[in-house]
Amino acid sequence: MERHIVEILVFLIKQFPQGAILPEEFEPLTKDLIGQGYTPNEIESALFWFYNRQENRGSEAESETLDSSSFRVLHEVEKTIFTPGAYGYLIELRQLGLLTLNEMNLIIEKAMLLGGRKVDLEDMKLFVAAQIFDQEAFLPMPNQSFFMKTPSHKIQ
Repeated sequence: MERHIVEILVFLIKQFPQGAILPEEFEPLTKDLIGQGYTPNEIESALFWFYNRQENRGSEAESETLDSSSFRVLHEVEKTIFTPGAYGYLIELRQLGLLTLNEMNLIIEKAMLLGGRKVDLEDMKLFVAAQIFDQEAFLPMPNQSFFMKTPSHKIQ
């Protein structure tokens, strides 16, 4: 569900970059999103988050002005972890203003903790949803530790 909400948020930000949705646009917008397969609950949650994010952006905008032109370049090790689509999606969300530079860095750090597993677009959507909604319970963590000499699933 959270991934769908993020997809709706990306759609809303692209359609309404100024953050204003007129009341007469709600019904056609909702019908369009339902036609794309989203549930009314997902749409309502995304709209709620969209408006709350717009209201809270004022305080964040002051701190973001310092790094608004900053660009995150991946380290050589990080480049091996992300598929081009996954990193491109992350950059797109940063450019749309859905993620701050700090949030982007946190997502990259969490992805690195997967222990060398390739992070594709679907994994990245999970990371983004977890970051945005402050949830880590559904992140795709490895089933064993890569930092121990003995795999964790063999330790009793």
